Amino acid sequence: MYTGNLIYQAERPLSRAEQQQVDIANAELVRKVGRCWHALAAPLRALRAARRPTRRQPGYLPHEYPAAERLTECQAGYQAGECLPGRAA
Repeated sequence: MYTGNLIYQAERPLSRAEQQQVDIANAELVRKVGRCWHALAAPLRALRAARRPTRRQPGYLPHEYPAAERLTECQAGYQAGECLPGRAA
């Protein structure tokens, strides 16, 4: 008889108050799991950030890049669009 009651409870629709309680319980569970995961992943994020290279690397600054120097020389003598061979402005 107990299995019959379980089947009845599983098949009947929940009232609005019961559904709200289920939703609140699920939200609290997700919040707790999220906090635990965040605490566990913090050391991994710190390690990954320490190994990440910096954005600017030496030797690739705009004033040291030879193509940038040629571009300014080219732009000084020509109108816009004439520096690129085969392209019309």
